[in-house]
Amino acid sequence: GETLRVALGALRANKLRSFLTMLGVVIGVAAVIAMIALGSGAQKAVNERISALGTTLLTVTPGQIFGRGVAAEADRARLTMDDADALSDSGGYVVAVQPEMSRQLQVQYLNRNTNTQIVGTTANYLDVREYVLQAGRVVTRGEDESRRRVAVLGPEVAKNLGFPTPSGIVGQPIRVRGIQFEVVGVLESKGQTSPWNNPDDQVLIPIQTARFRVLGSDRVRSISVLARSERDIPETMATVPRVLR
Repeated sequence: GETLRVALGALRANKLRSFLTMLGVVIGVAAVIAMIALGSGAQKAVNERISALGTTLLTVTPGQIFGRGVAAEADRARLTMDDADALSDSGGYVVAVQPEMSRQLQVQYLNRNTNTQIVGTTANYLDVREYVLQAGRVVTRGEDESRRRVAVLGPEVAKNLGFPTPSGIVGQPIRVRGIQFEVVGVLESKGQTSPWNNPDDQVLIPIQTARFRVLGSDRVRSISVLARSERDIPETMATVPRVLR
């Protein structure tokens, strides 16, 4: 009791010093808590970004051939549909293969237009990339093989074409490079992952349609490969270059 009375008396006698000491302790503890919270929040945000892209997804892009001098864009080794087919037939650790070719083109609906990324891809795009439909349906494998002119829009494209609700544009005709397409679906918003890549601002069309009717090329921009599990990623990474070589 006496110790407590002495302590309280000292606090009353040195109010400013006591207040400053208490304030320092409070600020220090608050700063530690804030830093821990920021670190945990950043880690959670990164994990969510990675999960949104797919934790077992590998992306194969054309590599550069280095010789004398500086390698240019034209020196990149080409990836074609034959490479994607070879990976599909490799089996083993590869569960799914999704090639894509793309180009920035103009999309038009009536008197409105927007410049967006046209992506020619296969029917398993949503499964491999973990996208969700907001309205309509996906492109089917039969439509890809028959080179049908159907398209699935990102929500940003639907908005830029003047449709506040995604369901309103489903079934409507749009023009890509002057070629008429029917909109069969609209993707759920995934959020912009980087300043140069907005997955909400793209139009998906069958890859055979893109190859023969829109882009006129067999060259693919990238090939996405889905591994069986996170544990099988190293084996899948070893399989891909072996098959391509």
